[in-house]
Amino acid sequence: MLKDIKKVHFIGIGGYGMSGLARVLLYLGFQVTGSDLKKSEITDKLTQQGAVINIGHDARYLGQAELVVYSTAIAGDNPEIAAAKAAGLPVWHRSELLAHFLNARFGIAIAGAHGKTTTTSMSAFVLTRGGLDPTAFIGGVLGEFDGNARVGKSDLLVAEADESDNSFLRYHPSIAVVTNIEPDHLEHYNNDFNLLLAAYKKFLTNIKPGGCAILFADDIHLQQIRPSHLNSIVTYSIYSPADYRATGLEKIGWGTRFSVLNQGKQLGEITLRVPGTHNVENALAAIAIASQLNVPFVDIKAGLEEFSGAKRRFQFLLCEKGYTIVDDYAHHPTEVAATLDAARYGVAERVIVVFQPHRYSRTRLFMDEFARSLAKADKIYLHKVYAASETPLAGVDSVELAARTRHLGADVVQIDDASQMVAQVVADARPGDLIISMGAGDITEIGHAIAAGLREKINAD
Repeated sequence: MLKDIKKVHFIGIGGYGMSGLARVLLYLGFQVTGSDLKKSEITDKLTQQGAVINIGHDARYLGQAELVVYSTAIAGDNPEIAAAKAAGLPVWHRSELLAHFLNARFGIAIAGAHGKTTTTSMSAFVLTRGGLDPTAFIGGVLGEFDGNARVGKSDLLVAEADESDNSFLRYHPSIAVVTNIEPDHLEHYNNDFNLLLAAYKKFLTNIKPGGCAILFADDIHLQQIRPSHLNSIVTYSIYSPADYRATGLEKIGWGTRFSVLNQGKQLGEITLRVPGTHNVENALAAIAIASQLNVPFVDIKAGLEEFSGAKRRFQFLLCEKGYTIVDDYAHHPTEVAATLDAARYGVAERVIVVFQPHRYSRTRLFMDEFARSLAKADKIYLHKVYAASETPLAGVDSVELAARTRHLGADVVQIDDASQMVAQVVADARPGDLIISMGAGDITEIGHAIAAGLREKINAD
């Protein structure tokens, strides 16, 4: 279908998934236009690469588009969608465009509740380092690729497969990876976890004949939906019996050194730069993928040891005079706990988290779980809930989350105003602190502002 199209318009072009697709189309010579509610670093970069982007949504922005692409975040009554349909233009969900690329190639689709972006980033980087030159679509920014996508000349394509809206069922990969399954995004599954499990099972059923599933061995839900039609199922784990295992984990600075075993045979040692045992698990998935494609272990090791992490995945913003500021995307209790555990890898005297809950529905569902995870920190600053287009729910807010976290004996400060939050954190900070801005909303702006404020504080001392 795309061979007859030259002009593509993206509604919500500033999102990670949308911008990656736009970037690839620009590279392939398409004329790309787009719209978004706000200007950002992503829209600026796309403009530099040749896209024409308008801020806001208006039917006029369609221009001479021949195909319109939208994301799940775009409401059905969007004026650009309405105008496109009225004009008889093809209107595709973002996943339909990704499926157009992935299904026609040797596709590697990586799904799961947690670890998708890092596993996709690691895998794409290792395959690139191994000379396989893949195309990649990543749900975050990877410094090594200078963005969230790359265009390769081979038939390989690595992509993050988003389960949040069921759209990953459009993909028919040759290799499907599932990092784990947890009850999240249930608003898209009639609040029924069994429907989410059924979707994952269908995702694995969609693997092409002769393909392979790579699964996290520790996940009980994956054990329940393990596909019976596949001849090739590869597992990985640190603690459970699996095809690929990591043993002898040792903290090295912020990273981890470990031995890799395949079917009990030692392949060698790897030292990751990114912290946390969860990243060892992500690395095992990347090792399994690369091994399926016959990448030599020496190249796998080199790629993983060079890998410095995706943006907003334990991203260091400041390391000066004993102060350390990290920005992280964790927005589910399991991710929060894993990130705070990783924070203990360092030598911080105090681990301080500045957390912004993301979505009222998720906050209501996991209120007590969030409290337990956050209580791992020495001090917690709670910002107001980031709505992400949801309507507020009575009794579901940061005040209630703060109360439940305090009930566990934690030191909690709840502040709604962003500038007041920055000022308070900067004033309270002392050398030896590791401060983490955490969440999927706009908390990253507060993290960067705290880093700037601490630089001023350091320079004034």
